[in-house]
Amino acid sequence: MSSIYFIFFLSLCSCKPLPDSSLGLNEVAYHEEPSHVYLGSPSIVRLSSGRLLASHDFFGPGTKSYPQNVSVYSSDDDGVTWTFISYILRTYFTTLTVYNDRIYAIGIRGGKNDSGIVIHRSIDNGASWNYNQSDEGVLLFNGWFDSGAMPIVTANQMMYRTVEYHVGTGKWPYPFQAAIISCNLSSYSLSKNITADDPIMSLRNWKITPPLPFDTKWLPKTYPNLTAPGFLEGNIVVLQKTSSKNDDEQLRILNVLRFNSIPLSNLAIILELNQTLNTLSFISVIHFPGGMSKFTIRFDPITQIYITLCNPVTVEPVVDQRNILSLSYTNDLEHLNNWHIAADRLLYDDTGLTVNDSLRYTGFHYVDWQFDRLSSFDNKSSCSQWNCDGGPDMIYLVRTGYRGANSYHNSNRITYKTLPNYRAIIKQHQLMLKNRSVHKTVEV
Repeated sequence: MSSIYFIFFLSLCSCKPLPDSSLGLNEVAYHEEPSHVYLGSPSIVRLSSGRLLASHDFFGPGTKSYPQNVSVYSSDDDGVTWTFISYILRTYFTTLTVYNDRIYAIGIRGGKNDSGIVIHRSIDNGASWNYNQSDEGVLLFNGWFDSGAMPIVTANQMMYRTVEYHVGTGKWPYPFQAAIISCNLSSYSLSKNITADDPIMSLRNWKITPPLPFDTKWLPKTYPNLTAPGFLEGNIVVLQKTSSKNDDEQLRILNVLRFNSIPLSNLAIILELNQTLNTLSFISVIHFPGGMSKFTIRFDPITQIYITLCNPVTVEPVVDQRNILSLSYTNDLEHLNNWHIAADRLLYDDTGLTVNDSLRYTGFHYVDWQFDRLSSFDNKSSCSQWNCDGGPDMIYLVRTGYRGANSYHNSNRITYKTLPNYRAIIKQHQLMLKNRSVHKTVEV
């Protein structure tokens, strides 16, 4: 059993709300800036016990001589305080998910001989990550990959997650090539021996698509010459075919990717999975607020809308702006276009910095979030099923460069916040759009 740890990273103290902030952020983790150790890849889930689990990795020059481990924190008071409880060994860009009360963590492993995509599992509320007497996890696919803490989604008795092959060299993000990994859940049963025979931890149940490189031929001819165009950090998004009413076999599996589109911004790229051939193909480029930064999209079946928390670019030409976090949605169930910003300042810079310094030093980004029931907990964990009703509220975890960070990118904190009753916020925005449309019609 391995016992490699980040000794100097370990903090056993409970973290509490930030006292010098007006944003209502609860701090999960903090690292001092002079160390050149930065905190990234936040992921969050709620367990059926009510406990919250949050994870993050480390990056930066200060981490070069240390193993790549993910820190896991728990909160038993709805995110007010957080306590470090475990490491997930030799992984980064790692996402947490809960399936039948078992916690899985899928991420990327670096190494000379065993780099690739790795999965870990916990059956004790995140206290340990041991499977078949090993805490090293199971290497699903060998190779050189990149990613972020991207959402894990189940549909059609399959578990999906995006990754990117890292192929060759070239200017970032040119080497990234899109892919989807998927696990067949049809053999999964609660009666299985959870100690040694878990189908999700079995190589034979997983597959990966061939790599799909970015192609400039996809771009409209009206676009200017783009600086280092490419894509990364894709989202699994499930759409129902318009010809289908309630047939799981008629689901479309999309990969919606962050689009590095300098000097343009607020765009994303959509690929689609051919579920028979297990291949990806290009569908469209869409206008998407915050498409220059990592985002997570989820579907709310009650309102029939897709939702994201994003970093829209509002200060041109600063296309890497991340000092504002917004709530955005679309009710375009066919093309996933026509995104609206319902709340443009969920998080913003309250430090008093000038505009230019705020853009340089403040970032609320790489947000992972889940639907939740804050006021009426009913012993349900965060749901990975694409169309389950997760609740009327949201919980979110933020890679945060704030109050002391040496740049917005080099985040010194991981923070947590909630958004109660997001449906009311979106409904209010929809009514405003409707009234505006009526007003324009009357004027005509």
